[in-house]
Amino acid sequence: MISVSSKLDFFLKYAVKTEVVKPNRKVFVVKSENVRTLFEEFIKQYGYEAFYISTIAGTDLLGENKIRLDYYVVLLPEEETIVIRTFLERSNPVIDTLVDIIPGVFSGECETHDLLGVIFKGNPFLKRGFFVSTDVTEKGIYPLRKDSGV
Repeated sequence: MISVSSKLDFFLKYAVKTEVVKPNRKVFVVKSENVRTLFEEFIKQYGYEAFYISTIAGTDLLGENKIRLDYYVVLLPEEETIVIRTFLERSNPVIDTLVDIIPGVFSGECETHDLLGVIFKGNPFLKRGFFVSTDVTEKGIYPLRKDSGV
């Protein structure tokens, strides 16, 4: 059986920074252009059975002019949760989709697009109104952006 430490070491080669939040929750900060490659390589090395992405959390960092994306990854069979974190420019929040290689991210990508305006390049399912009502989408508002007025 593959140890959790070897899986964690795998993420280190992509990390530009590491942090620990909460007791023992490891965060690996990765350049946005490397997120898809990280998951492709992880799948190639460890397989689909070695993890799942439980959540994609987007946060508007208005003062920094960035949007933070946190991919909560549960490593299996250990059930240790780690975070793959990346940052996008607020004015052009585009990142490659994972939906074609990890279908379980479908709702997370659609929700993050609808609420924050992040474009997951290559996701054919993105549309407004997935989580937000039509009166908000017709105004072109992304309700989780801090300057949205919602």
